[in-house]
Amino acid sequence: MKLSVFTLNIWGLRLVSENRTERVKALANRLRNGEYDIVCLQELWCENDWRYLKEYCKTKFKYIHYFNSGMLGSGMCIMSCYPIIDIHYHSFILNGYLHMVMHGDWFGGKGVGLCRIDVQGFVVDVYTTHLHACYNPSNDKYIIHRVIQAFETANFIRITSNSSDLAILAGDINSDPNDICYKLISFGANMKDCYLACPSNSVKCTFSHPQNSYRNPSEGESRIDYILYKFNKKNSVSVKEHRYALPSRVPGQNFSYSDHESIEAVFEITANKDNFDKDIKINDNLLRKIELQKLKNDSLQICNENLVINQIISIRHFILFLILLIFIYWQSILPLSLYMNNHYLLTTFIIMILLATIVLIYSLVTKSIERNCVQGFCQQIEIIFS
Repeated sequence: MKLSVFTLNIWGLRLVSENRTERVKALANRLRNGEYDIVCLQELWCENDWRYLKEYCKTKFKYIHYFNSGMLGSGMCIMSCYPIIDIHYHSFILNGYLHMVMHGDWFGGKGVGLCRIDVQGFVVDVYTTHLHACYNPSNDKYIIHRVIQAFETANFIRITSNSSDLAILAGDINSDPNDICYKLISFGANMKDCYLACPSNSVKCTFSHPQNSYRNPSEGESRIDYILYKFNKKNSVSVKEHRYALPSRVPGQNFSYSDHESIEAVFEITANKDNFDKDIKINDNLLRKIELQKLKNDSLQICNENLVINQIISIRHFILFLILLIFIYWQSILPLSLYMNNHYLLTTFIIMILLATIVLIYSLVTKSIERNCVQGFCQQIEIIFS
């Protein structure tokens, strides 16, 4: 039996993404008329786009689920030709910062979604995720967030996929194949990359592709969108195709379907293992153990660096808070008549109180949450990857 899986980060940000409506309509038409069995989409942020896709594609994909989470939603959905028999969603414990409004990741309830699908008697667990973006590779403030998200994704897949015949992860990991986050997922969940498994692979990069109309010339080509898989011992699964699913341009237009490239993987699943080469394994056990130890050490190093930086930031915030308190106290003992006759002084006093409150909340709440999450992650990876 063959199974076709499609994934795409559709770049569906309201007011920001160019040609969004036209691209969504073109994508819907392509999906409805294509031969895909399962579709995973990311950055589907606008409810109107989601409703349009759902309505337009319902004759092709009778089983569709959007993972609602956070303030703006997760941005992720799974569409299937086969019955969805179970659904679960895990929200990431760390996902950016509230004050980094221009990045917006905090407002999206990112996580990893699971749809358990009955594919002609085979139980297939389909996962989709979208890890935090990097934004600045030379000074990546979110590396610890992405590392923990990757670890959570691997753990979620490892724990929930035991009873399935085939587990597939399709999504935007925002990490290249040499990155620690990619390795945490592939080795931590014991999954194989379709890119490596398919002999006829034609995918070179999925972001900043030379033929993409939205490509930023200053950004290098990268492969950050993936389809990974693993299967149980009762079945044999092979990857027959791993390719770009869509052309470089929307037909009749001069723009692409997204700033990312779409990927399609075609799996062949059989219950008979007689012809399966037993020497071929998903991540050889010995090599996997060595790699897990290395990943654990690298992750702990990133965590320790983050905790040190957090401590320095907390000290700076405390000093700033004390300075603001001194100003507030000094202004509070001034005669009331001064405030009545000087609006500038009153405005300054109010601003000082607001700033002190913001600094206190950010330091005590935001950074405390991050610190506790990092410490919890360190404890977990010490045990699980040992």
